[in-house]
Amino acid sequence: MKRNLIIIGLICLLAPLAHAQGLEQYQNRQSDLTNLAGIFGELHHLRRTCEPRFEADVWRDRMKKLLDLEEPQATDREKMIAAFNNGYRDAQRRYRGCDRRARDYAASRASDGDIIVRRLTAQLRQDEGPELVVGPRPY
Repeated sequence: MKRNLIIIGLICLLAPLAHAQGLEQYQNRQSDLTNLAGIFGELHHLRRTCEPRFEADVWRDRMKKLLDLEEPQATDREKMIAAFNNGYRDAQRRYRGCDRRARDYAASRASDGDIIVRRLTAQLRQDEGPELVVGPRPY
């Protein structure tokens, strides 16, 4: 009986900690998603400015896909959309035309986005186990 009370006491003490860690992970993920949405917005403007002959909506389409895949809560969705739009407007104010500076900035932001994507997908990669190596089979 005493042992059961100790176990129940430990569970009661650890449950809020687990909840807090879960909440912190959720908030970090949402922050990453919002930052990624802002980068998508910036890249959307820069792609339309620097490469209009190609499909100009690549980054807008990626944003839509991100929203479809994540299915964020309404408030988080609104934050992500606002970040995309703000990123677009900020890049629009900063880069009215396409020059070397705009291209360098786009490459830098794409690199920042890659880091965020790797962080967001790290758990998926861990759950999958070792990577499958595709190549010629040794005989």
